[in-house]
Amino acid sequence: MMITMTVLAVERKEITTMSNINGYSTQTFSEVWDTLNKFVTDLTASPFADAIKVDTMNKLYYLLYQRYGNSPIANRDVNQWKYRIFAIIFEYGSTWEKKLEMQANLRKMTDEDIQVASKSISNHANNPSSEPFTASEESLAYIDDQNVHTSKRGKIDAYAVLWGMLGDVTEPFIQKFSSCFKKFVDNEYPILYPED
Repeated sequence: MMITMTVLAVERKEITTMSNINGYSTQTFSEVWDTLNKFVTDLTASPFADAIKVDTMNKLYYLLYQRYGNSPIANRDVNQWKYRIFAIIFEYGSTWEKKLEMQANLRKMTDEDIQVASKSISNHANNPSSEPFTASEESLAYIDDQNVHTSKRGKIDAYAVLWGMLGDVTEPFIQKFSSCFKKFVDNEYPILYPED
């Protein structure tokens, strides 16, 4: 039994209009968005514009560019592919943005800040001169009976707590975009179909 193969007829002209990278049948990330301004313009014109701030969009563009810049997109419809990207930004971007903000605040903390642990105040007054006020976090003066429990972490313990809070928040977010790109590293070849 002999099977003959025919090559799917694709004009070379069609491939080159889809991609400037020889052999790919789809555009690369950097061909879709070759500048930051194009990326930000497309994202802000979409229904997902309020997912993250413009400053975060700028960071995200360069993070995606460094990871996927020369990777061919996993869709022949560029517009649909853009909305896949925007949907991921909408779904996970605001959480990533908040985690970046929290990490920046954690990194700014002083040794004294991270050593503070907790404070517990218990007051009792038989005949208070004013109406009791329990929302205050400060110790109250002129109370019949007051128990204040404060704790402070040692420096090593404080650093251990801080170390546990600091982590890579960007890599897991950037990995979520991997499904938007093809998984091969070699040029694509025409598809072969068997003839009956």
